[in-house]
Amino acid sequence: MTGINAKSGQVLTGKLSDMVAAAQQAGTSYGKMAADSIGPAGERGMSKAFFQRLATGGVLTAPKPEELEAIARGIRKPIRLVKEAAASQWLAWESVELSGYDEDMRHIIIRAAAMAPRDRRRLRVMLDAAEEAERESPAAS
Repeated sequence: MTGINAKSGQVLTGKLSDMVAAAQQAGTSYGKMAADSIGPAGERGMSKAFFQRLATGGVLTAPKPEELEAIARGIRKPIRLVKEAAASQWLAWESVELSGYDEDMRHIIIRAAAMAPRDRRRLRVMLDAAEEAERESPAAS
């Protein structure tokens, strides 16, 4: 999913903007993100307007570490994925751990890592079932 810069109409390739836009398009309002971004011990959160600007390309500088933590809370994603997405967007950095994989494999790994444990188990069962079905009746070549 990509965000769009509200002023220029430019499609964003930044992954953090994409993550926030995807969360909003999946039904989490910017207001809910802002409320959820406040830490359990009262750590500073981010505003509704900030999440909207981030999703639409209006945030031009990388958020600070404590802001990344608030964003992770707001979109309910692991902080590691949020940091990697921010590094990709503002520093053109790609995770070393995934650098040996093609774009499809990186996408699958990142999506699986962001899933709840129950959903990851379901994905694993589906992959195993697909592999077994392929072994039992291989496609005609």
